Amino acid sequence: MSITLSQPEARRLALASQGFGPRPEKPTIGHVRKLAARLYAFQIDSVNVLVRAHYVPAFARLGPYPMDALDTLVHRKRELFEYWGHAACLLPLSLYPLLRYRMHTEQAQEYMRSKRGADTAKAYAEVAERGPIAAAELSNPGKRSGKWWGWAEGKERLEYLYGSGLLAIAGRRGFQRLYDIADRVISRAALDAPVPPREEAMKQLILLGAKAHGIGTFGDITGYFEVDGWRDRMPTAPWWEWKRPKGPEGRRAKPIVKRLVSELVEEGRLVAARVDGWSEPAYVLPRVRVPRSVHARALVTPFDSLVWERSRMHRLFGMKYTIELYTPQPKRVYGYYVFPFLLGDTLVARCDLKADRQRKVLMVQSAFLEPGQDARRVAPELAAELRQMQAWLGLDRIEVSDRGDLAARLRRTLR
Repeated sequence: MSITLSQPEARRLALASQGFGPRPEKPTIGHVRKLAARLYAFQIDSVNVLVRAHYVPAFARLGPYPMDALDTLVHRKRELFEYWGHAACLLPLSLYPLLRYRMHTEQAQEYMRSKRGADTAKAYAEVAERGPIAAAELSNPGKRSGKWWGWAEGKERLEYLYGSGLLAIAGRRGFQRLYDIADRVISRAALDAPVPPREEAMKQLILLGAKAHGIGTFGDITGYFEVDGWRDRMPTAPWWEWKRPKGPEGRRAKPIVKRLVSELVEEGRLVAARVDGWSEPAYVLPRVRVPRSVHARALVTPFDSLVWERSRMHRLFGMKYTIELYTPQPKRVYGYYVFPFLLGDTLVARCDLKADRQRKVLMVQSAFLEPGQDARRVAPELAAELRQMQAWLGLDRIEVSDRGDLAARLRRTLR
């Protein structure tokens, strides 16, 4: 059995599945909790030119919610935890058992009992005694291996223990991770919950990816949690030991995810689909329902789960998007931190945003209209959304630069 959707139907299904639509009149922590349960992941990123990335998806869907609601769910109520999902993400605690296969806890414990694992065992013991602590607060943090991304030995050991599930992230100081033993961060109910076999857990994550996307290609639905990606196929030994083992222990495992998706279709848990204009086959959950309309208005961070996969953006919305954070300034086309603007059921514009916190100004450093869109329709809606964002961030005013074919009209609208 296979179903066929038009492009507009696929867009509407994708947006509704991602929680876009009517916003609550007064968003609360309860709305953020429900959204987290629907999206399954808020991606974390160090970029702070506007606001940390994990706060923005809830604003895009709910409007000006209390920002500390997300911190409360993570750090005080412990209903969300930080771990590797699509990337580093805040995830509902219900996913913890499904991600245990990724942790290789028993192998890490065995490594710490070995002679080569003595230093890692010491790092764990120190966290158990003094946690939560930052890597730099270890009694022997070691030296960094590079100027930029190189970690010190102590940081490497804590990251390995965190990946193994023996440590967890108890909080952050600025953007610096604070490590503690998992028993003090993750609830006993989650730690003791039944753990599915590895392949069944992977299948369930694929299904959750399909549910969150609404409809997606093989890459879309498996990539939502990076199922069977490079992290899942790494050797179980610490990465500083990878060069030592000979044979299978030193190599990445062979991919199995194509077989898992085929089995899900055979089992009736996933349904093959086709979207007009897509060159690849797609998948949906059984009994999926396509909404007749979606009325949304949102500024979407490039780290939003709606746009994680850039080829998917192009397939659904016709927008060719490249994040230009690491592109040299003279070569940037649209700007440094560019937000697609969603209106109705499609992406209609994009703008480069920055918060000047000293001057308390929301800076629109560029504003570009997408081909075929009407500036007279888009500019007032974008202006209204920018005003909401300005108020949410506690800024006093908005400045619009001259860059972009929508900038002049947007500036006039905001006067």
